[in-house]
Parts: sequence; C-alpha cells; structure tokens
Amino acid sequence: MVKGIIGGLIGGVIGAVIWAAIAHFTDREFGIVAWGVGVLVGVGTSVLAGNDVSPVTGAAAAVIALGSIAGGKFAVIHAMAGQAKTEIHAKVQIDENSALIAISDQLAEEAENSGKKLDWPKDSSRAKASEEKEFPPAIWADAKARWTAMSPSAQEAYKRDLAQHIHAQVDNAIGEVESKAFMESFSFFDLLWAFLAVGSAFKLGSGEGGGGD
Repeated sequence: MVKGIIGGLIGGVIGAVIWAAIAHFTDREFGIVAWGVGVLVGVGTSVLAGNDVSPVTGAAAAVIALGSIAGGKFAVIHAMAGQAKTEIHAKVQIDENSALIAISDQLAEEAENSGKKLDWPKDSSRAKASEEKEFPPAIWADAKARWTAMSPSAQEAYKRDLAQHIHAQVDNAIGEVESKAFMESFSFFDLLWAFLAVGSAFKLGSGEGGGGD
C-alpha cells in the first residue's frame, strides 16, 4: 500500500511537471495531457505496489491523479502570477513626487476621518487624486513642508518603506486574482479529461489494467 502510494506520487509529480511545462511553453492546455497524468499515476502505483494492488491502491491513485492535475494547473497560474509581480515590481519607482502624493493622501485621510471639510479641486477627491493639482492646496503644502523637514536619510527610508508597501499591495491584489483565476480555469472539458484521468488512475492502480499481474 505504502509503496503503491509512493509510486503514484512519483508518477503524479512527473505528470504535473510535464503538464505545467507544456502549458507554460505553449500558452495552451491540452486535456489529453491531463489524461496522461492519470495514466502515469496509475502505472506508478501499480508498478511499486506489485501484487498488492487492490481497489484501495486504485482509490489512492485516483486521488493522487486528481491532486496532480490540479497542482499542475495551479503551477501554471502561479508562474504567470509570479512573472506579473516581477514585472510590476520593476516598474515601481519612488521619487520625491511619489512621496509627496503618498504623504498628501495620508494627510487627507486623517483630515476626513476627523470630520474636517477639505477644499478639493473640481472633479477631484481623495479616491481620484494622483498629482499635485488634484489635491487641496493646503494639504499639498503641508505634505511638502513635512517632506522638506525630513533629513536626506529619513527621506530615503520613507521612499523604501513606500516601495515595500506598494509591493505588498501588488502581491495581495495578484494573489486574489490568482486564486480566482485558478477556480475559473476549470471548464467542462477540463472536468471531462480529469474524469478520464481519475478513471485510468483507478483502473491501473487497482491492477485492472494488468500492471499487477
């Protein structure tokens, strides 16, 4: 039983890697590859279980096959998400203007939370403001005064902290998209191929395919 599970896991890992590699390099998913994952798991289970194959080892193979297919699909999406994070992080450049916008936004938030009415320019608000002319003049002036009062080392530290904060926000946003994309990536045909893969894994893993004779 244990050997059969180990064999199934080996086949599953190999199959998941093949599935992920093909999907990554071709930008397409081929359902028949998922079926092949199930076959690899079933064969691996059958070979290592030897004469001890049974419906129990077949069921284990079926579970491993399903997990391997899901793992391979998730690996593709995770790799794409990781690439997106890297590209976005590389574009994050924090300069003095970026720092002033961040400080102004923080000051505006504090003022609004305290019930203070701000003199926002026409058609602007805290949710829309992204440059000097879109902030209340008093807020921007206060932000600039605070920034000027900082020492050069404090300014650099602020910019580093701001960059890290933006990176964290990007990571959280992409993480949410990644989870949603994974759940929505399963089409009817994906489920059909997964069904065939699980069926093949069970048949081969239980010895019905002749692997345990």
